[in-house]
Amino acid sequence: MKNTFIAHELRLSYHKNDKLSLPNFTAVNSSKRMNMAFRKIWNTEEISVRESFYAIYFNTKLDVVGYQKIADGGLDMVLVDIRLLMSNALLSNSTRIAVAHNHPSGNLIPSQADKQLTNKIANACRLLDIQIVDHIILTDIAYYSFKDSGDL
Repeated sequence: MKNTFIAHELRLSYHKNDKLSLPNFTAVNSSKRMNMAFRKIWNTEEISVRESFYAIYFNTKLDVVGYQKIADGGLDMVLVDIRLLMSNALLSNSTRIAVAHNHPSGNLIPSQADKQLTNKIANACRLLDIQIVDHIILTDIAYYSFKDSGDL
């Protein structure tokens, strides 16, 4: 029997999303606006149930060009594949990205793992000449900004 190999074609698809044309997705230049943008795309029914990790991709004017849920996790952790995060940034021609994850516990203080992940993302961004704008931690009622707190 002949062994045949079939390669898979990878495609990035673009779908017009009317939600992205709202004012919440243009000139997202502060942590407050970043918080509002992430809350518009987040599955808010799960924000107090399990951790998730999202990315928003921007052009140079900080207008949103796309977003994606990168991963869902458990009660107190989410595993993030940096390669997936960065490949989406490259494929969407983004020059800037922001990331966010939630803390179902309601605790806004970043863990050591949160800080290590932020550093890892920042290093990947530097290597690819993409600016990381912020890392936001969300709870059901508040948010924490790594940038505002000087951790980024």
